[in-house]
Amino acid sequence: MPAPLCLVRSSINIDETFGVPHIVRPGETISSSSLQSRPGGKGANVSAAVGLAGQAVVMSGAVGLDAPWPCDELEKRNVDVSAVSRLEGVPTGRAFIQIAEDGENSIVLLKGANFHADEEADDPARVFAKAPRPPTHLIVQNEIPLPTTQRFLAHARRAGTTTIFNPSPMPTREELTAFAWSDVDVLIVNEGEARDLVAALSSSSSGEPGNVLDALEPLIDSRWLIMTKGAQGVSARVRCSSSASSNQARTRFEVPPAKPRQVVDTTGAGDTFAGNVVAAMMTRSASADVDEQGARQILEWAVIAAAMAVEKQGAMESIPKHEDVLARQQA
Repeated sequence: MPAPLCLVRSSINIDETFGVPHIVRPGETISSSSLQSRPGGKGANVSAAVGLAGQAVVMSGAVGLDAPWPCDELEKRNVDVSAVSRLEGVPTGRAFIQIAEDGENSIVLLKGANFHADEEADDPARVFAKAPRPPTHLIVQNEIPLPTTQRFLAHARRAGTTTIFNPSPMPTREELTAFAWSDVDVLIVNEGEARDLVAALSSSSSGEPGNVLDALEPLIDSRWLIMTKGAQGVSARVRCSSSASSNQARTRFEVPPAKPRQVVDTTGAGDTFAGNVVAAMMTRSASADVDEQGARQILEWAVIAAAMAVEKQGAMESIPKHEDVLARQQA
């Protein structure tokens, strides 16, 4: 079996983070107590999480020549950036983030280079061929054009690569309805995203929040359905290899939250969770096929990593290293 390699085809941003007393309300003007510029973007964050977790990862995306420095930060976190295009005349993507005193956040995105057509970065065959070895795992999100994401998923499916999709920001109802969900092995969503999916793919109501994942389960045939619930932990439905009916039924998992020592900034928790799910998968198999014990261990590991990520400021800068997660797990 080839050594595992994760390819991330997604976004690279600069996070412009404003400290505010509370998230600004419509029509309101408030003063910011601080401004910091940090590397970010969901793709950059999740690739950094995989790299810091000790797994090989290649980032594919685009930055502008006005600010290519996020690539330097990725390299410091063990991410191969040789597949990142540097574009002239197009700005690097930006995320304008408000961080409230209670740790909650609100984000506005400038697409920039992430949405600029680039012949090389948009061609999955070229990107896969440039990788040091055939990628075993592909992570995609929704901060680049959705047709590009779909092309990469389809190519990965043909190549036998395990596919992970985190549809954030959420596509439109029409895009969700037309999406090729059969190309997705692992779906990772939060509660709000799960509700949006159910609303788009089903004519029935999802009911109470605890029923959202149950409502989503018959609508998407991915092997893994994972729903993060913030301070309430994680719910998952996984088609495990140890199940007697592994071709049909999914095993239900309810993973309690790991308690952070303090809550400073929740911005990067979701990307840290997703990256650590994939990194933990990579230690076991090139596929998404694991037994029940392995699935629970993967989810518990990622929950600890995500809890640690909220203890520091910054999306990428808060992502913990493998050895730090291990130490917290064993404490």
